[in-house]
Amino acid sequence: MDSVYKLAMPDPQRAAIYEAPVVALVGTGERQSDVGLLSCSATGEVRYWDRVVFGLGGTDRFYTKDLELLDAADRCTQIKEVYPGLFIIATRKGSLYQVSLHNGEGATEVNARLLSKSSGARSGMLSRVSSLLGGGAYSSSAATAVGSGDALVSLAGGSRTEIRHSRELFVLSREKLFKWIVSRSQPEKFVYSLDLSHALGDCVAQKVGADAEIRSYDVAVARGGNICLLLGLQIPQRPAEVQMAIAVLHSDQISTAPDVLGLWLLDNIWAGPLSQEGAERPHLALPERGPAMYVVSRNAVVVSIVPTFGVAFEEAIFFRDDDFVLGISDRNKHLARSSQESPESCLTLSCFGAGVLSVSAHTGKIFSSSSLADSAHGGIGANYTTLDHDILPTGWPDSRTRVGEPSSIDSTERRFKNQIEQAVFFGMENSRNPLSFAISSQTNGIDTALENAVLRVSQSIVNNTSHFITDRLDLGAHLKERLYRAHSVMHFVSDNGLTEKLSLATRVQLCAHAEKLVAANALWEYQNDIWAKKLGPASQLLDNLVASFLESIGLQSKDPLRVFFKHHVASISEMLVFMHRNLGVLRKALESSESGIRDSQHIAYEANRIALVSLQSAFTFRFQNAHLYGTVSDSGSSDYLPDPRENETVLAENWTEHAAIIDLLLERLEGSYRLCRDISGHHCSAIYERIERTNLPNTEYVGDRKQQVLSVFDDAVSVSHLPSDDGSGAIGGDVHARLETDDPYNSSLALLYATINQMGPLANLCFRVFVDRIAFLHQTRPNEAASLSRRYEAVRPRYLLCLVPISRAPIAFRLAEEYRDLASLIMLVFTTDRANAAEHMRNYVGRFGKEFADTLFVYYERRQAWASLLYTQDGVFDEWLKQFIDERPVDGTDGPMSQIGWIHDVKMSDFAAAAAKLTRAGCDSDDVDQARTMLSLGKLAFAIVESQETTHSDTITKAHTRLEDALEMCEVQETLMRYFTVLIGEIKESSHEYIWRRRDDINDRKASLDVAMLTTTPECRHSYPALYIIYSELVRRIWNGSALGVEDLIDVLTFPDNTSSVGNQNNNDDADSTERYNQLVHDRCALAVDILSRASFNLPERTREAALRTIWRRVFLSDNWPALATSLRGNVPDSHLRTQLLNTRLYSTLKSCVAMRELAHPIWYVLPTDALVANDTDYLVHTRLGPQFSQEPSASA
Repeated sequence: MDSVYKLAMPDPQRAAIYEAPVVALVGTGERQSDVGLLSCSATGEVRYWDRVVFGLGGTDRFYTKDLELLDAADRCTQIKEVYPGLFIIATRKGSLYQVSLHNGEGATEVNARLLSKSSGARSGMLSRVSSLLGGGAYSSSAATAVGSGDALVSLAGGSRTEIRHSRELFVLSREKLFKWIVSRSQPEKFVYSLDLSHALGDCVAQKVGADAEIRSYDVAVARGGNICLLLGLQIPQRPAEVQMAIAVLHSDQISTAPDVLGLWLLDNIWAGPLSQEGAERPHLALPERGPAMYVVSRNAVVVSIVPTFGVAFEEAIFFRDDDFVLGISDRNKHLARSSQESPESCLTLSCFGAGVLSVSAHTGKIFSSSSLADSAHGGIGANYTTLDHDILPTGWPDSRTRVGEPSSIDSTERRFKNQIEQAVFFGMENSRNPLSFAISSQTNGIDTALENAVLRVSQSIVNNTSHFITDRLDLGAHLKERLYRAHSVMHFVSDNGLTEKLSLATRVQLCAHAEKLVAANALWEYQNDIWAKKLGPASQLLDNLVASFLESIGLQSKDPLRVFFKHHVASISEMLVFMHRNLGVLRKALESSESGIRDSQHIAYEANRIALVSLQSAFTFRFQNAHLYGTVSDSGSSDYLPDPRENETVLAENWTEHAAIIDLLLERLEGSYRLCRDISGHHCSAIYERIERTNLPNTEYVGDRKQQVLSVFDDAVSVSHLPSDDGSGAIGGDVHARLETDDPYNSSLALLYATINQMGPLANLCFRVFVDRIAFLHQTRPNEAASLSRRYEAVRPRYLLCLVPISRAPIAFRLAEEYRDLASLIMLVFTTDRANAAEHMRNYVGRFGKEFADTLFVYYERRQAWASLLYTQDGVFDEWLKQFIDERPVDGTDGPMSQIGWIHDVKMSDFAAAAAKLTRAGCDSDDVDQARTMLSLGKLAFAIVESQETTHSDTITKAHTRLEDALEMCEVQETLMRYFTVLIGEIKESSHEYIWRRRDDINDRKASLDVAMLTTTPECRHSYPALYIIYSELVRRIWNGSALGVEDLIDVLTFPDNTSSVGNQNNNDDADSTERYNQLVHDRCALAVDILSRASFNLPERTREAALRTIWRRVFLSDNWPALATSLRGNVPDSHLRTQLLNTRLYSTLKSCVAMRELAHPIWYVLPTDALVANDTDYLVHTRLGPQFSQEPSASA
């Protein structure tokens, strides 16, 4: 016995300390690197020591939690592990508590809660709401729901379920069997309860009689989901004896109560004391979930095999009176619901006198198929009534008993592991070895045992924990041997045709193990090369980095490099991230002197080398062996896409795809570019000037001091003004040969040249890691994938274009082509090789197709190079351009829709589309002349369409009608414009030539106010100043040729007191304009109604109704109705009455409206009672100006 630890239980002053606690060992696993111990006192205090074998930091250091039992008189009696890191603690009164050893992030933390049938009613940490066996809302009766006279007997963990991190839990009481589903991450779920006497009554009556008493002792779960119950049947005629029996239940559905498959009596009859609780209760163990069963009492063990047709084997092992069983371990794994049976089972016993014993049984040696056939008829062959030699003989255990620790490895997995180790370490290169290493798998689909075996072997090689690896003084040879062995694992699997038996995640993990060893080999060779050259302090960067990294994880060594490469190769990615996070601090500390600045530059250069050496070698290995590891998609790309042969939907994440690796490479790229700028500033003016004149796009993604946000197509790259790069570089070609062999530590130019050469490979690695991680996140976390894609699209052109000023444009071209950065390709063509741009474009269009053409269209669009777009002689290219134009947004007047869309449609002879674009452009134009021109061209296009088609669709007819309406509105505005121009010319006493577009001329602005004054009455100007100001502004806009909206145009036409006849009749042109205006304003209200009807399709209903009421209100108010009423008093003949009414503005407007066919519908007429509800001020404030100020300040804030 090596060590004895005394672990402190709760305070001995508490009365309950004399009641023994329940204890469970916590085995090693994914989250548990050492054996732990979980203890619970009788009063519910849980204590957990996570390291008791190798890392015990003191017996007084533990995690603790108080269960806060519902009943102070209750006591904790049982503890059961149902899932790795998940335990169930049961009390005497039937309450169950779920105890987890890790939190959601994987850190060690003891949490506990009371299980409840109604998990939603839970509140607080333990919630005190419900018990396992009773369920329901919290009450004292709910906490002990086993009922009066009933009590909890045993617990058993079942199979995993479809719920993540969940497992079945079976609870056996004296009278019932309960089933639950518990989970580390989900609320518990109560499934059913089964009354044992009711379910087993018929079987018991057939076996021993209807008056037999059923006692429940234990429950266990076999493979396939069968539930095995250990029962004691006591017959009243023999009260001193208990007949032991095994009941097997099965349910096809997880949520339904099971059916009884059978009840089998054991030959051994207990005559000693048996109890349903405490030390005298017998236990049922099913190592590896059967078929071998072990019934363990205090002084005996019965080994049996119970197939569905009867007891095939049974043997008893008895202990001496002075020895007894203290505890058992059945080596049971947390298996899925499966019917696969292991031929070997092993039970470990902890005995009072004998210590740790192992009892094993091999079913293949116990019975054959023929003997099973015999036993099916009720007979048991005599030759099968003895155990295998590994089973203890009856009586006192002697030295022949196999003693050992319980194994967590499945027998099939262990067999695979042993065969793989034999092949990898002794069979791959030694043909004289007589052992056959051929393995096969009968599992359909993925073989989990094979996966676990290959990963165990591979991981042991990477971690240097395999006892088959020979330790060598030559670390380089040692690393090469480990790489060869790790790579041989996949070779062996592939040679045996089992690649498809491994999941994609497993193959990626195997490849990652080999990649890390490749990177370790490359780094070790890099460091040996530096030691051989005896370079400066920066050459010790890797040595110091590894030492600091090991210290950060609590390890110190006199030779940290050898320790790292021997035992911590698996942490190589963490070491690179550690370098990234601490390099800036180191460089900043050095840059306090001129020599320190040089050392800082050398450290940046060496950090680039470390990143390149490790990651480049890993990626090279990955691509060279992609077919071997089965990570190549159908297209031949080794981007770890899902293999169509596997039923997998989630990509496998590799060690190079972490976000920290992306940050590392981005920082190395940005730092290298700055290093080139700093060195060239003192030693190479040509490169320095080119760098200084270059403003790279998307600076905000890399944290540069420059905060501009420039697009690739915004002329952000000043290299477009630089001379074309012939590839020889800015450093003279005559010194290239010398710089390639010169030492970067002795020559600043050599350091500059070496850093420039690192930029291309760094960019390639950075882009590759981006692509791989985006592919992984695309199916696992789509939102993160989208965010990372945007970041990638931003930084990729930045680091492609930064290669141009440092004379590495050919590398930029290759990377842009490989990673399909078409926008950067176009920029590179036009900035570095404009003379051959046409040839490049033809090649890239042929290579990338429509995607490149669309990107080129965007480039031309951003520069408004419409002629370059239209000057094409290729039919396919023209068709792509038409699709591109049609897909562009049409909400602006400066885009391609209004600039070149209709021209290209005419070129393509699509006159209908051209007419539609011209009509839209004309309607959206702010200039009357431009609008009329576009609409006239559209009318011409419609004429061509009508001449080519015999029948016209409703869409064409409706579009043509709207075009005509828009043209009429332009004509109205032009008439108004000419009229007001004449008035302004008279006021300015200048020639009556039309004055256009002089918006900023103060005199012209004053003239427009004068025109407004001439066309309004003093009453309007003084009583309604707001209306007058608006009217004068509309006059100024008309005079300047600006297009008015429908409501503005209606206001100008229907303003109540603008004059109807103004002008100098001495000038013929002016007289003509005035006459036309007089004719226009004579029916201006009717014209306003007509304009409103034509534009109503494009106006909201509320706006249309308000404008219509305003028109008729102004019509009704334009006549002097009180004066008319006075003139008609007395005896007035009908002829006089008729004459007076015919001379009103209302009659004139009605007559004009009725004459228009479009205005014959009653909806365009408003009664005086409706029109006079509001006045012009209400209309202006609420309808015209109100929507602009409807948003409250608080809402906008």
